[in-house]
Amino acid sequence: MTHLLLSNIHHRLSESFSLQIERLEMKDGEILCLLGPSGCGKSTTLRMVAGLESPVKGNILIRGHLVAGEGRFVEPEDRRVGLVFQDYALFPHLTVADNVAFGLDDLGKSSRKRVSLAALEQVGLANYADKYPHMLSGGEQQRVALARALAPNPHLVLMDEPFSGLDTVLKDQVRENTFRLLKETGTTVLMVTHDPEEAMRMADKIVLMKDGQIIQQGTPAELYSSPVNEFVASFLGRVNKVPARAVDGILETELGQVAHPQASLAIGECEVLVRPEAIRLQPLRDEGEVPGKAIFVRNLGPYCLIDLELPSGRLVTARAASVLQPEVGETLSITLDRRQVFLFEN
Repeated sequence: MTHLLLSNIHHRLSESFSLQIERLEMKDGEILCLLGPSGCGKSTTLRMVAGLESPVKGNILIRGHLVAGEGRFVEPEDRRVGLVFQDYALFPHLTVADNVAFGLDDLGKSSRKRVSLAALEQVGLANYADKYPHMLSGGEQQRVALARALAPNPHLVLMDEPFSGLDTVLKDQVRENTFRLLKETGTTVLMVTHDPEEAMRMADKIVLMKDGQIIQQGTPAELYSSPVNEFVASFLGRVNKVPARAVDGILETELGQVAHPQASLAIGECEVLVRPEAIRLQPLRDEGEVPGKAIFVRNLGPYCLIDLELPSGRLVTARAASVLQPEVGETLSITLDRRQVFLFEN
C-alpha cells in the first residue's frame, strides 16, 4: 500500500530557488531517506509533509488521504505524524514520562501515563520515566524524542537529521538500535540526512536531491552500484577520475582494459569513474601486468585506503581489507572490477 505520495510538487523558496518533485512515493513500513547537500530542499520537503509549509502546487497524500493540494490543507496536528528534530526539543522542566505524554492531550491522565510508559518501554527507557532531560546522555535523549513521536501511534514518523548531535561512536550504536526498533514496530519513516553512509545504513529507499530536484531514487544498492550520473556516483562514495579511450566496446585505461556496456556510447577519448574497491591488488608477478606503487596507506580498521602511483605519475586510491594492507613502496599488480567502473554520457 502507498503510505505517502507527493506528486507534481512545486514550492518556491526564494526568487532564485524552487523545489520541484514530480513523484515521491513511500510504502507501508518503509524507511525512506531524503539525502543531499545542504540547501537542496530535503528539509523543506519534510516540512511540507509535516504541514509546517504548504506547496504552491501539487498534492500530498498520507495513507490515501489528501492533506495538501486542490485547495485543501490539513493542519499539522491533524495529520497524525510524529516529529523527531535535530535538537530533540525536550522540555527541560518536564520529566521524561511527561515529555513523552506531552502530545497526548486527547487522553485522560491515567491513559496518558500508561501510553507514555509503554512508549518508553519500546525504546528501553522505562526505568528513566522520572528523570529529567539534563540527567540523560545524548543517545538517551534521542530515544526519548523517538518515544514521544511514537506514543500517539502516528501514521508516519518524520526525522530531521536525528543523529547529527551525537559523537561518532555513540551515533553508530544509536542508529543501529533505532533502525531495529523501527523495523520491529513496522513504523513508516521519512528521514532527512546529508550523510550518505547514514542513509545507506538506515534506508530501504534513498531519494537523492540536488538544487531542489530529485536526481535519483532507489535502494542503497541501486544508487551506489548503478548511479545515473557523476553527481550520484561521487556523492554516494569516493571515486577516482581516470582518462580512458573507448574502442570496440572496450575501455582502455591506465588501470587496464575493461569491457563495459556503456563503452559503445563513447567515441574515442573519455573519462571513467572508478570506485576504490574496484581496484583489485595482487603481488606483481609478470611484466605484462598493470603496475601501481603504494606510496601512502591509511588503516581505517576493517579496511585500508591505498594511494597508488601509476607509471604516468597519476595517483589513484584503492580500498582493500586491512589484512591485505601492502607495504609503502611495494609495487602491486592492478586489475579492475567492471561493476564499479562508471562511464556517463556528456
